[in-house]
Amino acid sequence: MASATALQRARRLPRLPWRRLRTFDWLLMVAVVTAQVAGLAMIFSATKRLEVANAWEDLVVKQVAFAAVGLIAFTVVALTEYRVLLTLWVWLYAGVVVALLAVLSFGAIFGGAQRWFNLGIVAIQPSELSKIALIVGLAAFFERHDVRRLRNVVISLALVGVLMFLVLLEPNLSTTLLLGAIWLGMAFAAGIRPLHLSLLALLAAPATYMALKLEVLHNYMLSRVATWINPNVDPSDLGYQTIQAMIAVGNGGLWGRGFASGMQTQGGWLPLMYTDSIFALISEELGFAGGVMFLALLGFIVWRVLRAASSALDLPGALICVGVATYLLAQTFVNVAVVLQLLPVTGLSLPLISYGGSSLIAVLMGVGLVQSVLVRRKPLEFG
Repeated sequence: MASATALQRARRLPRLPWRRLRTFDWLLMVAVVTAQVAGLAMIFSATKRLEVANAWEDLVVKQVAFAAVGLIAFTVVALTEYRVLLTLWVWLYAGVVVALLAVLSFGAIFGGAQRWFNLGIVAIQPSELSKIALIVGLAAFFERHDVRRLRNVVISLALVGVLMFLVLLEPNLSTTLLLGAIWLGMAFAAGIRPLHLSLLALLAAPATYMALKLEVLHNYMLSRVATWINPNVDPSDLGYQTIQAMIAVGNGGLWGRGFASGMQTQGGWLPLMYTDSIFALISEELGFAGGVMFLALLGFIVWRVLRAASSALDLPGALICVGVATYLLAQTFVNVAVVLQLLPVTGLSLPLISYGGSSLIAVLMGVGLVQSVLVRRKPLEFG
């Protein structure tokens, strides 16, 4: 009798976390790791000509360290029940708001923007973590509040609006718009009414006018728009990055100049080639074919994330996956569009490829959220 009782208790115990690895999307993980390795290769190419005083100044070494920290963050998030995170969404959201307020008060300033906490050997950018907090917060909010009601639409806009406003003050227009894109993707998936979307679209024009009137948009943001329309107006300053990126893309042709053999990249003409302009580096050295392969890899990752949404056990789980997919897709689109001069110059990295610790860790946390949803997935239906 005692042994039978012990057996029943053992059966009621939760499974060990490592057993949950069986339910992970391993194809997604292989693609994510492949993208990171490919990114390290391109960062090496971008920094090969740079001299460093010690190993930690080598950006490839730093990125490997960031990847290790990101892997730890991924594991913690993936093995944490996403329902637990949903119950803590207010604390996560409040923590990010406090961090954004703090960085505006005593954050480090680089390039005229106050976006980082300088910890000496590394700098942390809280606006990257705001994407993850927003995804969890909106998933929890839309579970409890019907987005088809205008009142709830307004409240959800207030939630994202606070984060957008604080990030815009840094200033960081690109991340501000990305947060708005995440809200739009998740609200659409939650079932927002077309009428409400139409009303928001009608309000966009007067809102933009008020932003210009109140000088919410900084002069450099407006200058970037003007330079995007005609980069040759200021080819040695504001238009320089756009012009050099287009030259690099054109130099690559179909098959590229060869790895670590680009004229613009290895000659030092292309600025920010290991961060914002890394797709120009890829295009010059690996050509159109290489660029398509990188985009196909990132597209595959987005597809697997959306696939996870279709097998989620409940609405918030599906919304989390949609939020992560929107995050990755929008950021990839903007980064590539800037290089191809389809959008004004803005500072968004290419997910998993560009150099950057906060960005990489945030993306891996997002993938961890998706894997957490997959732990309790339902069987996929075909046909």
